[in-house]
Amino acid sequence: MAEVVSADSGARIDYRILLVILFGVIGFQLYLNALLDEADVENSIIVVSVISQLATAVAALVVSKRYWGTHVFGKSYLALSLAFFSVLIGEITYNVYLFVFEIDPYPSIADLFFFLLYPFSFVHLVFNIKFFNPQVKISDKVWVIALAAAITLLYSYYSFSEMEVSFDSLYGMIFVAGASAITSLAILGTKVLWKIPLGRAWFLLMIGIMLGTIGDVWYQYLEISESFDTSHVVNLFWYASYWVIVYSLYKHGKIF
Repeated sequence: MAEVVSADSGARIDYRILLVILFGVIGFQLYLNALLDEADVENSIIVVSVISQLATAVAALVVSKRYWGTHVFGKSYLALSLAFFSVLIGEITYNVYLFVFEIDPYPSIADLFFFLLYPFSFVHLVFNIKFFNPQVKISDKVWVIALAAAITLLYSYYSFSEMEVSFDSLYGMIFVAGASAITSLAILGTKVLWKIPLGRAWFLLMIGIMLGTIGDVWYQYLEISESFDTSHVVNLFWYASYWVIVYSLYKHGKIF
């Protein structure tokens, strides 16, 4: 196993970086609101989205390459990298549908790539949790399942109150269930790893995943209520999610 450095030498979270991320995404939204040309807004969103997703995928790939063949992190972080490369492909496909073919990209093949975020992230989380805690308690399994179910049911309640049971509401539930599952697992991973230096990096990963889940659930609700547009503030949760996860991957490299 790779050597873990002391908690003081790499584990501490620099909250100034989190503030930079926070003010960065807020500043970007204010910048979009100040633009008068809709094409400039759309182009800015595409550029920032692609850069953010690519940065996250590459950061995970770097960690994977570092430990490939010698550590469980090699395979687990490859899965995380594939998760965000899938999101990147989904983002590109979504915008091709929307701006090249002028077709509503919801639903579309882009959703398949967006959905792949969840199974790949699930593999990443399970590999790491099982490595550090091979025997997960039944009580932990119960609350993980209960939390994921609660988030999904909460979405269902609000989506069904918006409209009767429909394709859109059921379709959105698939994505919400996936987001809920990886959020619950990320919380469990933080609980398992918290007492070691790597726990701080996992705390950041959990925050990043939770921000992404908020964005995913909100987006699905916006779609069924037909109130989503490409410059919606929900984008900020996705941008913040990507960069917090990038920071967590950086911390991982500083700790091991």
